[in-house]
Amino acid sequence: MSKMRYIAITPARDEESFLPRLIASMAAQTLKPARWIIIDDGSTDATAEILDQAAVTYPWIDVKHLPIGRERLPGGESILMQFLPKEVWQDYDAILRIDADTSFKPDFAELLAAEFKRDPALGIAGATLFEPEGSAWREIRSPGFHTRGAVKMYSRSCFEAIEGLSSGLGWDTLDEARAMMLGYKSRSFRHIRAYHHRPQGSAGGYLKGNLAAGRAAYNVGYHPLFLMMRAAKRGLSWPPVIGGMYLLAGYLEGYLRRNQKTASPDLVKYIRRQQLRRLLMMESVWR
Repeated sequence: MSKMRYIAITPARDEESFLPRLIASMAAQTLKPARWIIIDDGSTDATAEILDQAAVTYPWIDVKHLPIGRERLPGGESILMQFLPKEVWQDYDAILRIDADTSFKPDFAELLAAEFKRDPALGIAGATLFEPEGSAWREIRSPGFHTRGAVKMYSRSCFEAIEGLSSGLGWDTLDEARAMMLGYKSRSFRHIRAYHHRPQGSAGGYLKGNLAAGRAAYNVGYHPLFLMMRAAKRGLSWPPVIGGMYLLAGYLEGYLRRNQKTASPDLVKYIRRQQLRRLLMMESVWR
């Protein structure tokens, strides 16, 4: 699979500041995508023009334009799946999902492909994200099994088994949980780096970001004890307490409104069992 054929897809809305860097990163890849679908999700800036020019320069770029100013749902994955029916991706070895505000080195895709070749059980592979902090880059730490939504590659068989991507908040937890429940491995790799030029949560603000994270936790079925521990930990960061409170508020909102979870009952059981085992320091996906 060293010559993996993969299809890439990217949602973009008002990303004129970041897209040129991503396009340059993709064009420089030693293992280029056979096709790269970029969805202009109703942009009002120069995003459409940037993408159309890129498609002229690189024939493997396929731009899709949606109406300007259209309502955008949280998560955005429902838009991606509109352009990823099975007949689009079934002839490729892998599917790469990347955000418009990322960039990476020329060997990025080749390194990911090598991991799939090394481990046939690998279903989802991700990079280690770095975000700007002053004049330097800060590594975003996460459990080894967690692949950040900004940059994820799926094997074709795994993508089919998990039935594509879920819409709504928490989609990037649901996909890896489904994959692991079905026997696939999900892993992010320290030696594969991606640079996230817009820090997570910065688009909507710190407090809104924590509120959304709480809603996502409810949506995927987090165990209440696990969420409380996470909120307590979040409350220790700056500014103190308030981040954890917003995280907890977003989670409780789902119960108060009796919102339907995206995760199936079986998947909720799997997620909560793993989280309880983690709290009890037993073997789990955290190892």
